Amino acid sequence: MREIERRLFKKFSVPIQCEERNGALFLYGKVKSWDQVVKIGKFATKFGFRGVVNKIECEDAEPSTPKAPTFRDMNLHGRKVDVLIIGAGVIGCAIARELTKWKLDILVVDKEADVAMHQSSHNAGMMHPPIAPHPKSKKACYNRKGLDMIETLSRELDFPFQRNGMAMLFPSEWFTLLLPFVKMREVQNDVKDTQFLSASKFLKIEPNVKKNFSWAYVIWEAGVVDPFQMTLAFAENAVQNGAKFSFNTFVEDFVVKDDRIEAVVTNRGTIFPRIVVNAAGVWADHIAALANDEFFTIHPRKGEMAIIDKKKSNLSRLTLSKVSLKQLGSVTKGGGLIPTVHGNLLLGPTAVEVPDREDYSTTQEGLDELFNKHAGLVEGLSKKDVINYFAGTRAATYEEDFIVESSQKIQNLIHAAGIQSPGLTSAPAIAVDVAAMCIEKLQKEIKIAPNEKFCPVRKKDPDFKKLSLEEKQRIIEKNPNYGVVICRCETVTKGEVLQALHGNVPATTLDGIKWRTRSGMGRCQGGFCTPFLVELMREVGIDPLTMTKKGPGSELFVAKTRLGGDEHV
Repeated sequence: MREIERRLFKKFSVPIQCEERNGALFLYGKVKSWDQVVKIGKFATKFGFRGVVNKIECEDAEPSTPKAPTFRDMNLHGRKVDVLIIGAGVIGCAIARELTKWKLDILVVDKEADVAMHQSSHNAGMMHPPIAPHPKSKKACYNRKGLDMIETLSRELDFPFQRNGMAMLFPSEWFTLLLPFVKMREVQNDVKDTQFLSASKFLKIEPNVKKNFSWAYVIWEAGVVDPFQMTLAFAENAVQNGAKFSFNTFVEDFVVKDDRIEAVVTNRGTIFPRIVVNAAGVWADHIAALANDEFFTIHPRKGEMAIIDKKKSNLSRLTLSKVSLKQLGSVTKGGGLIPTVHGNLLLGPTAVEVPDREDYSTTQEGLDELFNKHAGLVEGLSKKDVINYFAGTRAATYEEDFIVESSQKIQNLIHAAGIQSPGLTSAPAIAVDVAAMCIEKLQKEIKIAPNEKFCPVRKKDPDFKKLSLEEKQRIIEKNPNYGVVICRCETVTKGEVLQALHGNVPATTLDGIKWRTRSGMGRCQGGFCTPFLVELMREVGIDPLTMTKKGPGSELFVAKTRLGGDEHV
């Protein structure tokens, strides 16, 4: 350890104390900036340990801690389950769906009010080809397998997916020196359906691209999805096949005895699982530490993104990015101009290391970077075309790779952690392997049989605005609620909102309706439809004083008023 401490001091000029525990390198000390914390953590991966646990304090940043729900009940107290999945993001929901292929009691818990409340919805929705991950990494393996599964899953689970292709634009002839390395990576990571095009040939495909590049590398197998709809599809199919979900459920502690989790303590009671799956996203290291299996640290990487009005959708069909020398040595992909499945364009994401794991703030600097870096890829984009901008944080480990493995210390714990980009693409393949690990462990304790009633198909009502006039009329005759338009920007009907409020995983918040139906995602960003949505939430029995935007702490109303003798909210 002294040699490692000496090298760290020589590199960073600050005293860092080190120790080995659980096969990982633990770092202690105090520095002035968060940038130093991250740099020291990344450098420490060079010493060859299983993982890096970074406990270095930062003078200008408070430690990030998970926000627990403010209420308590005993709804889950004493509940016994075969598999407890912590985290209802795309990874947790995909694992739940995969496990329902067996006759098991499966429970998914999440501290938030809905599925996909963090990085699973706060991303660009790209189905990445496996060109970026380091060969032989878990990222590369799961990226390839997951992309191969998406098209079938989108048909089975009825979520939108488009294989639109991705183009990397190279600014000069000098970059042709990279061609052998690109071709080598294609072979190493099994990248399919690629093409090198001169600028003149590429402009015949994308005529709106600015003519300041030399050649293009196109990967036609790349695509885009709606990340929330994909996560919701996994969750609803899991429920359809017997899984249960509990939201606003915060894991407070574990009861561990003889290197085995006996119980999981939550704000809603104590649960007794046979197997625990840690799919807690940016808090996966926190869960690992609670379970006495700390061996990695999540350092959140924030990305800001801007959504462009649909009137500019014609500017690009492919996902576009421009290669720079700076990007070649980066652990991020650099972002780009990305068409969405709903007809908008998206700029981003940026990549900034931040101390707060749920920092979704946006900045003028971030918006400026998006336009300086990506808007200039095509002619005709300006900031006035932005209808919204948002941010998300990725759950990066210092090793910059996925952790998909059974715990080496706790017998009934499985980690699906450090799942950053291309995690959305990789989710189905990760789920297959994690489910197999669960089954292998469970078969040592109980007899497990396949679920012969498993149905891989989840169907939702068709997108009403895309139907023909005749189809719309037939639906309205059966259910007049589909003849009432609630959101004019996105043409969302009352029938679709009510469907979202009564689904297998029902919307319980304003954002829940928004993500399921796109009400409030148009040009006016909810300015007209929000009052109607509130009335529909009231219709299904939600007390206005308990209505929230995205869960406890985001209440829409604070008190009742009395006008003309009638009570109003």
